[in-house]
Amino acid sequence: MSNRQNTFLFALLLALALPRAYAGEKDTKPDLRGSVSADNVYANPALGMTIKLPGNWALLDITSETPNDPGCTGPLCGPPDINVVLESKSSYRLYLSGWKLSGQYLNRTRYPLKWFAQIMLEGSLAGTDLVPVGDRTALQLGGKPAFRLLTARRGEATPTSLGYVSESNGYVFLMVGATRTDPQRLQASIEAMKFD
Repeated sequence: MSNRQNTFLFALLLALALPRAYAGEKDTKPDLRGSVSADNVYANPALGMTIKLPGNWALLDITSETPNDPGCTGPLCGPPDINVVLESKSSYRLYLSGWKLSGQYLNRTRYPLKWFAQIMLEGSLAGTDLVPVGDRTALQLGGKPAFRLLTARRGEATPTSLGYVSESNGYVFLMVGATRTDPQRLQASIEAMKFD
């Protein structure tokens, strides 16, 4: 993965106040972190999610400081409950962050998923060299409503980052896939995910 892509992904997650992962979290909350089996199947029990990914994958332990905004009072304040970074041995990375929502934010009439998608997808592009390739798209992930935004570096037409927002088991989550090559293969894998 190029330094440019790494810089964007860090900026994307930082802009959402997302740490990449917590050191030691895999021992204390394995149900939130999930696991990789058979080298390419990622399962996250908290979300009830299973994804068969292309190639061989591993969970990474990456730490970073979480910016703390004491004035923040919304549903996405503070560190996410779910923080996962996966990397393939070829050219893919997958970032997954999810927040357990309180009852008021589960009201889709007042807080539609589209509202979360705008904050988590488009809102995170400020300060990066990535621009949307097309509009935000409503779709289904494993039978659940979701939104997707494909992005590319400014001046390029081929998406290198794939962003998704959806919800499951009371969590709203952001999944960002990044690739140097073959974005269609990663996109097809993500969009074929299953939920329990």
